[in-house]
Amino acid sequence: MRYEPEHKTRTRERIVQNAARKLRAEGMSGPGVASVMKASGLTAGGFYKHFRSKDELLTEAIAQAFSDSEKVYSSLQNVPRADRWKELVRLYLSPEHCDHPDTGCPVAALAPEIARAKLSVRKRVAAVMKGRTDRWVEFMPGLTATERERNFFVIFSSMAGAISVARLLTEPADRQKVLTSMRDHLLDSF
Repeated sequence: MRYEPEHKTRTRERIVQNAARKLRAEGMSGPGVASVMKASGLTAGGFYKHFRSKDELLTEAIAQAFSDSEKVYSSLQNVPRADRWKELVRLYLSPEHCDHPDTGCPVAALAPEIARAKLSVRKRVAAVMKGRTDRWVEFMPGLTATERERNFFVIFSSMAGAISVARLLTEPADRQKVLTSMRDHLLDSF
């Protein structure tokens, strides 16, 4: 049976999408090739028809995870610039984001593991993170570009850290305290 030319591209995209979801849910050492391929409706034997290495899939999956999370935040484009960062804080520090790492921000889900990854993986992730920084700095609070960039790093790092800490806690009320405390602090501080 012959496949249309787009079949391989669509299959590869499906594998990357499943890997992105599984990485955020299980961590970088969690999902193996067999698990990702099975989630994609394929056998592990077909992996190397689509990727040269596991690291290639890893870097593409992390980039996909960033892209997935950016789609959520792009819904804020119609919010006035001065208020957009506040809505971003509310959305990022929501119980929904905290409770669903498989569809959330890859930084909150994977940062410590990415920091220990091979240099080629870290370079690709750094480039993707630079893109996020450039997009988000535009609507951060501050009068100058330098001030907005500094505030981005403070706000983003605080949010990712709060999500990470909240995910460690087992009681929903404790998780909510962390999220609410950080949200209120950030909204009151800028």
